[in-house]
Amino acid sequence: MPVPGAAAPRRRRSWVVTTIAALLGLVAVLVTVLMTVPVPTTATALLALGIDGAQEITLVLLVAGLGLALAAWRRRARAATWLSGLCAALMLVMTVVPGVALARTASAEGSTVSLGSYLGHGLSLGSGRPHDARTLTYATVDGTGLKLDYLPAHGKARAGGSRPAVVYVHGGGWKIGSREDGYPWGTWFTDRGYAVFTIDYRLLPHADWQTGPGDVKAAVGFVRDNADRFGVDPSDITLFGESAGGHLAMMAAYTQGDPMFPPTVPHPDTSVRAVINFYGTTDFDDALAHSTAPGLIRAATREYVGGTREQQPDRWYASSPVHHVRPGLPATLSVHGRDDRLIPPSQLRLLDAALVRAGVPHRSVELPWAGHLFDLTRGNLATQVAGGVIDRFERQYAR
Repeated sequence: MPVPGAAAPRRRRSWVVTTIAALLGLVAVLVTVLMTVPVPTTATALLALGIDGAQEITLVLLVAGLGLALAAWRRRARAATWLSGLCAALMLVMTVVPGVALARTASAEGSTVSLGSYLGHGLSLGSGRPHDARTLTYATVDGTGLKLDYLPAHGKARAGGSRPAVVYVHGGGWKIGSREDGYPWGTWFTDRGYAVFTIDYRLLPHADWQTGPGDVKAAVGFVRDNADRFGVDPSDITLFGESAGGHLAMMAAYTQGDPMFPPTVPHPDTSVRAVINFYGTTDFDDALAHSTAPGLIRAATREYVGGTREQQPDRWYASSPVHHVRPGLPATLSVHGRDDRLIPPSQLRLLDAALVRAGVPHRSVELPWAGHLFDLTRGNLATQVAGGVIDRFERQYAR
């Protein structure tokens, strides 16, 4: 015999489940649009940047959709079952298609990807400060010390006891970020026998178009001058930068000896063996023309250069790494997401063409379905592919 009033609570529960399923479906559609359609507004660019930095959100939504579909089916909530099922199906496509494309890229690059690492560490931002990291001052400017963190190499040293070194330059639009951003990649490199130095540099508005490259050069010079202290080979230093850090790494590497970009403090030699650029700006004109967030790019470059292109044409030109390409530069690796809506992949292509013309040894790799900050989480497939690309580059151009 039916219990009076029992149907009403059941209907209320069905509406709750249906509402949750509808919201989940809207989120899934939004994620799909942001991953596939470049909408040129600042708001959507910032949302896309969040998706780029946490690509595993599709897997999270897939699992959520499947779980909700099962719960709705058990409660005989048909609308909720269909909505959550469709959400799961859409997220399955948006998980599998990029995954297959990245696996193919890994195969073409001679690297491998691990599903276990993706599932176990895909959402991990890193393991925090390494226990053996040491903070040092590499330069003092106006009474303020510029810091770096030294991460000692692990494993056996080379014959003779020396280590290769990596100097890591963080991103953040020249305005935010810190040396701590380099810990995840720093740990990756130390596990491969590199000594790593993650550096701070002066940020806007307390910096300008010359101080950034100058600070990076000062850090390199500090490492070279103290090579014996750290047990590193001064002729085997790689500059590695991401986003704005990639731009500064290229500027520091490509303007060695240029009086327009002196090191912050004097050093006899600030040269490096190689430079690794992850989604950095190479040409300001092209970045402004092709970014789907031109407002963000315009504001950042104007503050960095100290004016617009029309107001400061010489600074604007001199601050683009592509204009400093010439024979004899350090070997260069550039890695860029093909779906980067903030710094367009045309930046990599322009630099690649210039390096080809100049005869500079280099590799340029575009990652499918990867956007800006694609390596923010440690185990995702794009980050794994990028690690394999770095390994191959370092083997190819090692001393």
